[in-house]
Amino acid sequence: MRGHNLNVQGVIICDEETEVSETRDIVFPHQSEDVSQIAVDIGGSLAKVVWFSKKSDSPGGRLNFVKFETQHIDQCVDFIHDVLYNTYAGQVPVSQRVIKATGGGAHKYYDLFQKRLGVTIQREDEMECLITGLNFLVRQVPYEVFTYDERRPQPMVFETNMGSLFPYLLVNIGSGVSIIKVTSDETFERVSGTCIGGGTLWGLLSLMTNAQTYDEMLELSKSGDNRNVDMLVGDIYGGAYNNIGLKSTTIASSFGKVFKAPPEERKSKFRHEDISRSLLYLVSNNIGQIAYLNAQAHGIQRIYFSGFFIRGHPITMNTLSYAINFWSKGKIKALFLRHEGYLGAVGAFLRHMPGRQARLGSFTENFSHVEQPTQAALAAVGTLDSYPTGLTAFPALEDINTYQPDTVTLNDLESQQYWITLLDRNLADLVELVIEWDNVGKEDAKERASKFEKMYREHLERLTKEPNSYGVLTIRSLLQLREQCLREMGFYDVFAGVKRVENATALRALPDLLKELDSLGDETLLLSLVHNVIAGNMYDWGAKSVHGMLKRGELDFQTAKSKVKYNDKFFQFNALKDQLLQQPYKKAIVFVDNSGADIILGMIPFARFLLSKGTSVILAANTLPAVNDITSNELRDIIEAVASFDRIISEAWNNEALLVVGNGNGSPCLDLGHINEKLAVEAAGCDLVVLEGMGRAIHTNYHAKFKVDSLKIGVFKNPFIAEHLGASMYDALCVFTPAA
Repeated sequence: MRGHNLNVQGVIICDEETEVSETRDIVFPHQSEDVSQIAVDIGGSLAKVVWFSKKSDSPGGRLNFVKFETQHIDQCVDFIHDVLYNTYAGQVPVSQRVIKATGGGAHKYYDLFQKRLGVTIQREDEMECLITGLNFLVRQVPYEVFTYDERRPQPMVFETNMGSLFPYLLVNIGSGVSIIKVTSDETFERVSGTCIGGGTLWGLLSLMTNAQTYDEMLELSKSGDNRNVDMLVGDIYGGAYNNIGLKSTTIASSFGKVFKAPPEERKSKFRHEDISRSLLYLVSNNIGQIAYLNAQAHGIQRIYFSGFFIRGHPITMNTLSYAINFWSKGKIKALFLRHEGYLGAVGAFLRHMPGRQARLGSFTENFSHVEQPTQAALAAVGTLDSYPTGLTAFPALEDINTYQPDTVTLNDLESQQYWITLLDRNLADLVELVIEWDNVGKEDAKERASKFEKMYREHLERLTKEPNSYGVLTIRSLLQLREQCLREMGFYDVFAGVKRVENATALRALPDLLKELDSLGDETLLLSLVHNVIAGNMYDWGAKSVHGMLKRGELDFQTAKSKVKYNDKFFQFNALKDQLLQQPYKKAIVFVDNSGADIILGMIPFARFLLSKGTSVILAANTLPAVNDITSNELRDIIEAVASFDRIISEAWNNEALLVVGNGNGSPCLDLGHINEKLAVEAAGCDLVVLEGMGRAIHTNYHAKFKVDSLKIGVFKNPFIAEHLGASMYDALCVFTPAA
């Protein structure tokens, strides 16, 4: 039998819509050979299938998802047969194809699968697959884990700093319920469970209502009122029973009012919606209490709920959350997963892969295409895109566990409306530039630009209604979403031509500027360098306030200097001067921003000054394009050009005292919690961090603290963020902060 040959580097999750799929597919971008791998998780209620596929004309591949009701298992078998014999176009012969199967149905339907499919069926342990799948998804998917509580202004709250994954309880709610205690990737045990689960709800509602599917049953419960069916504490005592802490609205007896109704009225008196709501509460409350009691017994604080019983349904999640919160007295929260339901199938698929404990932080979620698992689900699901490099936390951060990249969280209606309206208004200008400057596929640029505009505007409309659909709403997330939509429509680097022109113009001006700077004394030189960095940072096509000036050609270097204002609150030059002129640094990590005058007339002369003082300098530029931000590849070419006429840059470049490293980013903003691993390695021993630009030092990282000295430098070019921080438009930012 052929062993697996699946390249799992850069595994991502895709979001292309299929007729039967309710979750996103996983993409393997570096897979280059055919693999005939299929996995199926067959529970008592649902059979979940994942299978690998790839296009013949491109590398990489995709793990696809689909589900079937187990009572229609023949449909599942027919579907897999079609994938094996019709859809699959690889070179692996039938005799070497393998299906990994887990769940109770892997045993019950083993003979059926063998006979109908004619391939090898390998059965995998159900609990092990569940754990493998959960560990993979929790580690790899940003904003995968969330809590839900309707008593909060924002019911859905995503985990951002998870801390240690282990130990935890996994409460897997399928037809029945299994409760698994997990203490490591390889160590776990089933500690409890209950026969009252999804199958109970499904079966009883099939008898008691006209609903034909599980989704119809959940929809019925949304408009139901359990008080018409359940007996409450208030029905017995006329109010609350305060002596034992029971509110009047507490359910004393599920379905208690049914028995009290006259026998001849029982079948007609109670609405199907109310029955559905009552039974959903009954099952959810029972599971929640059992889960808490097990957590208490085993001293565990983290409880994950998964399985197709949940389906992102608000009432179900709220009931489970309420039960956990009530019994733990607020000490434990119920944790939910956006991709719940496919844990076993994903785990089965991963069982034959090396290194299935994938690295944390190597992926970023792409929301250009999104879909909600069900109509009732609150969170939307996007794709997971792998970066060309592994990502990790920047080691110079004071505390990665408390670090938050975003200066402002858009958690109020006014700020949400401001940014969504601003980006919507900017769309027309951006589309015009996209059509004019696109260098690839000119013949269909207009059509693709129109699709981009429609795509991004639909996202903005969705976020207007549900701000937390894609996780925490921030300036960073909105700008990154725009870049993702551009790339999805084939506009990989819209500003490439503009950057080439601006870089060439700035390079021609650089020799004279360096000659002028070299004639200055240290203190005057340093002040001029800082002024030049700030003036250069005005060249930002992503800032609406200067976009028009750049487009009309009205912004030259001297005009940029005249626009900048200097406020002592934000321009703290003396602190920087005293440090830089007294004691040279050993190594500086400099996060740079825009192309053209910004990098060439501003940041390169500043880096040159540091090099002249004996400081090693690493210039960290975007790995992927975003607006007119300079990329690491472009910056290397620029440094080569400067080295051809400048001795200091040439010697440093040749001696590797000056390096250019991609930051692992493809956005106008910067999340230092996820940077290029190579940059993290190179950062060892650094004693100065420089963050330049509005996106890197103002929209994000304004409040970031470091273990080493830091300089945040740029210009306030947006009135919202300027007002929020107490600045004015075009105020210079030059804030030096000693090591924390």
